[in-house]
Amino acid sequence: MIAALALATGCSGEQSLSEQYPTQWKTCNALLGTGNMESLREIVDSDDLRFSRRSLPVEQIQKGLTREAIEPYDEYKGFDEYEVCGLSGDGQFKAMAMWAADNLRAVQADTELWHRAAEDVYVANTSYVVGDVNLLFRCDIKGAGEQQKQVLIETRITTPGNRKALVDLRRRLIVHLSRALRDELACTNRPDIPSDLAIGG
Repeated sequence: MIAALALATGCSGEQSLSEQYPTQWKTCNALLGTGNMESLREIVDSDDLRFSRRSLPVEQIQKGLTREAIEPYDEYKGFDEYEVCGLSGDGQFKAMAMWAADNLRAVQADTELWHRAAEDVYVANTSYVVGDVNLLFRCDIKGAGEQQKQVLIETRITTPGNRKALVDLRRRLIVHLSRALRDELACTNRPDIPSDLAIGG
């Protein structure tokens, strides 16, 4: 707790992380959970701990994903990837969100890669994506109708290494991120993202 407080408030005469990176601090805590971020900062803590400046405000992520669902799909450009949170120090962490590259039918057919965790929720086999946790959930956007080219949102987190000790934190991070985005996007189908995901070590 003392370490977390120091990261938030900073030492006398020094800017704290929350002061140096106000947008990133706010977005990471909002979409990944304050408690989860405290645990993560303890893991990657170093004298050079810093947030990625590419991380976007929550509102910009929400508007971007919603716009892509409603506007005509650009097959040449594809979908944008949004960096939700990036943190580096003694190791690197990154969280991303985007509309998935594969459609629902392709995901349902690829049972070797994608495990159905719940209705409209799929988790990638971690033996294929070492260090990453990838989750897909269906999100029907209000007002998009039949022109919504893709219905699967992909959330992805990359943690330092693939340590067994990180399994629970990785699970909590991907669940919190996915639920937060589901709520921000106001998915009309409101998928139930379970907290006991089988993500492996």
